[in-house]
Order: sequence, then structure tokens, then C-alpha cells
Amino acid sequence: VALVVSSGYIEPVWRWLLLKASETVMVVGGMFVSLVAGYFLGAFPYMVLDWARIPFFAQYKVQDHRYPTNRELLGTTRDLMALFVFVMLPMIYVGAPLFKFFGMRRDLPLPSAHAVVLQVLFFFVVEDFMNYWIHRWLHSPWAYKNIHSVHHEHDAPFALAATYAHPIEVILLGIPTFTGPVLVGPHLLTLWIWLMMRQYEAIDIHSGYEFPWNINSYLRFYAGTEHHDYHHHMYSGNFASVFIWCDILYGTSLGYQAFRAKKDILRQH
Repeated sequence: VALVVSSGYIEPVWRWLLLKASETVMVVGGMFVSLVAGYFLGAFPYMVLDWARIPFFAQYKVQDHRYPTNRELLGTTRDLMALFVFVMLPMIYVGAPLFKFFGMRRDLPLPSAHAVVLQVLFFFVVEDFMNYWIHRWLHSPWAYKNIHSVHHEHDAPFALAATYAHPIEVILLGIPTFTGPVLVGPHLLTLWIWLMMRQYEAIDIHSGYEFPWNINSYLRFYAGTEHHDYHHHMYSGNFASVFIWCDILYGTSLGYQAFRAKKDILRQH
């Protein structure tokens, strides 16, 4: 991200957008495109792996031989497009004036690379903490039965199903995503980058693949695929979406820790 922002190639494109596009198009349209493009571009490689079922990559499946069917992929794509158009797009349109009120700007100069990185990291921290508590509430009996059970229709997650959920859940979990930007008042470019990265993070933890080059192999405090896959498989625990801190602090990863310890012992033998 830092390399892209500091490359110098973005500013001429941004200057052209300022001349040609209205504020509404850049804010509402740009955020919507960031969501959709970030989602499907991030999910596409995993969709190919699920379709091809190449033995080399199959060894990294968290749940062995659990692949989505073509019917599931088509149905999920249809439902996702409905969520994007009829839930997320109106949310962006309604929320756009709020971002502007709290200081979001789209004019030049563009933000520095380090400003983008620091703000996006802050957004992830805010997202993780708020998402954790909303997600825990969604596992209360009433909320799970009436809202969250839709997302848990897939006990073996796959990338395309990362945002597959009840419309009310999509709205509720949109609050943590937009709280960080509202607190900071970032540049619009930073907001675009944040939305794409947040989408990819959701896809990563739902991908069903735990590769040795995954982020959590290098950043031990990042939750990763297996961490969240355990949540879907057991329907409880590991509520955090990004980091492992909240689950450890509030004691909701004990089952997963026991699972990992048993898995490590079996691997040694």
C-alpha cells in the first residue's frame, strides 16, 4: 500500500478524477467500487482453487475435501450482488455526508504513505474490537436464530461467502468498518484503500486455505483462516475478525487453544 501511494502514479489519475467526476460519484461510487472490486478480485484466486481442486493446494485446506459446489457458488454470488446493491450501496449513500462532516476530504495533496498505513492500521484495531462484541451478541440465542444463522449456513467457509449474511447483520457489522474513518476523517483515497483491505481480510479468514505464506504465519497476533474456520465449524468461540487479542483477553479462544495443542501433539507423532 505504501509503495502504491508513494509511487507518484496515483496523483495524475486523481487530478483527472477531480476534474471529471462529481463529489457524489467519487465518494459514493468510489467507495462502492472499492467494496465490490476488492471483494471479487480478492475472492477470485480462491474460487479458482476451489473449482480446480489441484492436489498441491488441497493439502492446505483447513477442512479436508470440503469444497463449495457450483450451485453454492452461483447462489452466493446472486445473494452477494443483492446485498451490495440493496444494502451496502444505500449505506454508503446515507453515510457519505457523515464522512464529510467529520473531516473526510478528496482534494489534493494526496495523503502521505505513512499516514495511509497508520490510519488503516488504526481502522483495523477499531474494527476488530467493535466487531468482536457485535459478533458475540450475534451468537446470543435470539440473534443467532433470527440473524446470524444465515452466515453460518456454511460450516466449511469459502472465500465468496465471506460477506454472505442477513441484511441486518451486514448493516450491524458495517458500523465497526466505518467507525474508524469517522473518528479520523481520512482522505477519500485512504478510505478506498481501507475498504479494499477490509474486504480482502474477510475473504482471507473465510477462504478455507491455511497456506504457509498466509499473514498469520508472519504476524502471530493476526487471527487467520484456521482461527475463524474453527469458529464456523464449532459455531462458537474465536469471535474476533482480525486479531487474536480480544478472544484471549475475554476467554473465548480456550476451545481453540485446546484444539491447536491436540493438533500439535498429533503432528509430532
